[in-house]
Amino acid sequence: MPISGYVSYALTDLWREEAGVSFMEFALIGSLVLVFSMLLLLAWGKGA
Repeated sequence: MPISGYVSYALTDLWREEAGVSFMEFALIGSLVLVFSMLLLLAWGKGA
Protein backbone atom coordinates (compact mmCIF):
# COMPACT_ATOMS: atom_id res chain seq x y z
CA MET A 1 0.00 0.00 0.00
CA PRO A 2 1.44 3.40 -0.90
CA ILE A 3 1.92 6.05 1.75
CA SER A 4 -0.97 8.17 0.41
CA GLY A 5 -3.34 5.23 0.75
CA TYR A 6 -2.28 4.67 4.34
CA VAL A 7 -2.71 8.37 5.18
CA SER A 8 -6.19 8.49 3.67
CA TYR A 9 -7.14 5.34 5.59
CA ALA A 10 -5.85 6.92 8.83
CA LEU A 11 -7.81 10.12 8.16
CA THR A 12 -11.04 8.26 7.48
CA ASP A 13 -10.49 6.28 10.67
CA LEU A 14 -9.99 9.55 12.57
CA TRP A 15 -13.33 10.91 11.32
CA ARG A 16 -15.30 7.88 12.53
CA GLU A 17 -17.56 8.42 15.49
CA GLU A 18 -15.56 6.39 18.02
CA ALA A 19 -12.24 7.94 17.00
CA GLY A 20 -13.84 11.39 17.05
CA VAL A 21 -15.08 10.90 20.59
CA SER A 22 -11.67 9.80 21.80
CA PHE A 23 -10.06 12.74 19.98
CA MET A 24 -12.49 15.16 21.64
CA GLU A 25 -11.74 13.61 25.03
CA PHE A 26 -8.02 13.99 24.34
CA ALA A 27 -8.48 17.66 23.38
CA LEU A 28 -10.60 18.34 26.48
CA ILE A 29 -8.12 16.73 28.86
CA GLY A 30 -5.22 18.52 27.16
CA SER A 31 -6.90 21.90 27.49
CA LEU A 32 -7.71 21.26 31.16
CA VAL A 33 -4.08 20.36 31.87
CA LEU A 34 -2.93 23.48 30.02
CA VAL A 35 -5.28 25.76 31.99
CA PHE A 36 -4.29 24.16 35.29
CA SER A 37 -0.57 24.54 34.58
CA MET A 38 -1.02 28.18 33.51
CA LEU A 39 -2.94 28.96 36.71
CA LEU A 40 -0.22 27.24 38.72
CA LEU A 41 2.47 29.33 37.01
CA LEU A 42 0.50 32.54 37.61
CA ALA A 43 0.03 31.73 41.29
CA TRP A 44 3.72 30.85 41.64
CA GLY A 45 4.73 34.12 39.95
CA LYS A 46 2.56 36.21 42.28
CA GLY A 47 3.85 34.40 45.35
CA ALA A 48 7.51 35.07 44.49
